[in-house]
Amino acid sequence: MSKITLPEKKTQLYSWLFFGSGCSLVLVLQFTIGLYFTEHYFVAHFLLGLFLPFAFYGVAGNKFSYWSGFFATLIFHLGYELWEDQLDRSSYIVDWDQVVSGLVGILFSFLIYRWWEKNIKPKLAAVNT
Repeated sequence: MSKITLPEKKTQLYSWLFFGSGCSLVLVLQFTIGLYFTEHYFVAHFLLGLFLPFAFYGVAGNKFSYWSGFFATLIFHLGYELWEDQLDRSSYIVDWDQVVSGLVGILFSFLIYRWWEKNIKPKLAAVNT
């Protein structure tokens, strides 16, 4: 296993901080307006898609860890919405607002990841040298 570089360590730190701030935001929203089992439930799906890949990114701070989190989140979200959530219903009815909001969250997660990899990580590497 290779040694973790300074940019990867910083990426780990900021990924965990971003994920932690997302968890804090979800808790604040849950205890104020309520998210789960309300008309605001789609917001929870958006935030899941946005923040969960960064928990994986924080494990190693490299591209593999982000993409692992990206695909794990994608599979979990779509698997739950298109299969698991349907098991307790009498007919197959997809909550498209929840599916789309989760996918939009995952898309924004990717955009934040690309911004970090292209703009911030090279600056951290330059500081390291």
